Amino acid sequence: MRDAADAEPVVFILDCDNTLLDNDALKADLDAQIHALLGDARAEQFWRVYEEVRLATGTVDFPLTLERFRPILGDDPLLECVHAIIFDYPFASRLYPDTLATLRHLQTIGSPVIVSDGDIVYQPLKIARSGLAAAVDEQVAIYIHKEAHLDEIVARWSAPIYVMVDDKARILSATKARMPQRFVTVHIRQGHYGLDPHAYTPAPDLSLDAIGDLRHLSRDDLRRYLG
Repeated sequence: MRDAADAEPVVFILDCDNTLLDNDALKADLDAQIHALLGDARAEQFWRVYEEVRLATGTVDFPLTLERFRPILGDDPLLECVHAIIFDYPFASRLYPDTLATLRHLQTIGSPVIVSDGDIVYQPLKIARSGLAAAVDEQVAIYIHKEAHLDEIVARWSAPIYVMVDDKARILSATKARMPQRFVTVHIRQGHYGLDPHAYTPAPDLSLDAIGDLRHLSRDDLRRYLG
């Protein structure tokens, strides 16, 4: 029979890009396909617009990037081909090898949910078509900056203990500083942000090399990191 501590609900708040899905590899593939389609000069223009949009909005926004890139191509029908490359991508092929097995494991010790940064069109599409939304029973939220929405997150998924899993140590640090007694922070060292050498304070409670390493942690392993 479980004791009260073991029965205590735990919500796992998981990032998507470079945490559950290899977004660096996905973007590299998009880049190769767009260069092959448009040629180097126009492909570089596309990525310049992409970066301008990201700087202006604070997030990756492919729909807005395509809208602003349209005048560059004029009436060239290749824009629809660019749209297809981005939105019809086989996202499931970019899941990390242990992602789905890890989500199944987390369901045995708590409730996994996905809270991702991104735009409200492309990012939900990516999470749905990759199979991630179904793997967490459609428990998904999208924000521009999730660390600014902690109150909304904990209101939506009520629990005494939260485990935030992310490749960005900056987000984990901001979360831990805000709610040290409710959040355990787990840094996944995958992707270019995961290898950021900057030391953030407070540091993540745990650092793991791969998402699959989460399967080796129990409730007790995680609970000891609460402030």
